[in-house]
Amino acid sequence: MLKVGIIGYGRRISNMAKRMGMYDTPYRVTAIADPRAKEIQASADPFLEETHFYTDADEMLANEELDGVMIGTRCYLHTPMACKVAPYNIPLFLEKPVAISFEQLKALDAAFRQVTAPVVVSFPLRLTPIVQTVKQIIEADEIGTVEHVVAFNDVPYGDVYYRRWYRNYDQTGGLFLQKATHDFDYIYYLLGQRPHLVAAMKAQRIYGGDKPFDLRCVDCDEWETCPESPFNLFYQRFQGEKVEPDPDRMCLFAKGIRNQDIGNVILEYENGVQASYTQNFFARLKAARRGARLYGYRGTIHFDWYENTIRIYKHHSPVVETIDFSGQMSHFGGDRELVLDFLRAMRDGTPSRSPISAGILSALTCLWARESAETHQFYEIVMPD
Repeated sequence: MLKVGIIGYGRRISNMAKRMGMYDTPYRVTAIADPRAKEIQASADPFLEETHFYTDADEMLANEELDGVMIGTRCYLHTPMACKVAPYNIPLFLEKPVAISFEQLKALDAAFRQVTAPVVVSFPLRLTPIVQTVKQIIEADEIGTVEHVVAFNDVPYGDVYYRRWYRNYDQTGGLFLQKATHDFDYIYYLLGQRPHLVAAMKAQRIYGGDKPFDLRCVDCDEWETCPESPFNLFYQRFQGEKVEPDPDRMCLFAKGIRNQDIGNVILEYENGVQASYTQNFFARLKAARRGARLYGYRGTIHFDWYENTIRIYKHHSPVVETIDFSGQMSHFGGDRELVLDFLRAMRDGTPSRSPISAGILSALTCLWARESAETHQFYEIVMPD
């Protein structure tokens, strides 16, 4: 029976911990460290009936014999908590982004240089059936060497970054770290090349405004006129079967919101390949897109997770090959691979397919993109002194 400890029992990590049960490897959550320990324990979740509860991560780590640890705190605590786990040299499941500042990233890099236990960074996109298939197409040399990449992320649920705790910039580090970290990772994975240079822009064109930061939708007098109100999510967008007056939904047009709602990044890789990436947080419904085009001399690969499709456009013959994928899975099928990797890491010491080095490189790219967007300068993607 594998014994798992969890630091920060939030929605995402609790879901991933339970998701491990889809496989036949026996495990249980032995311990949870969370400031809300009493509240979590009082929920009487049968999944946690044998769990020990702590409010302090150090105390949990010192008192429990664990086969692995999962970290699901808010983003600004990912690095500090990971650094607490590092000396124990046990398998770690670490949510992204792995760090939200250069200082954190340097501390994380130093802490894990001597760690030999596998670290599974929560990068589901690189492990999805679509990306794995694209990787096979590239390695089979069907389109020639990839020379150019255009990636896109039009987020249909983008309001979550303005109405929930994600709006707290000091806790998240902004939306390159929240979203682009996934996209930069899968591009790096597909190319097999490190990014070398970055230039970026970002802007807040829609969200933010002059409303009070603590204004909730249910307390607003624009209930029927605001396009982002629960009333109009139902009435105008046909979401749900009735109006759902979420008491925790905060105003998206409040002052103090620093998250961009558009962003663009240009990357140059070590071998000279160029990539562009664009993110949009106010596209909705059928406007949703997430994927990329990869261009070789002999063909172009186009994929989009929302379409569940890969298309291969041949350049030297009038042929288009289409690969359709069935099924709707969490994070497009990547989450099931992540939890399998973590189970195998604990059980067998199997190396991670989304290692700490990938998490550090992606966060480093995001941080330099953020810096570029703020200064309007190109930057080399290196660890700062």
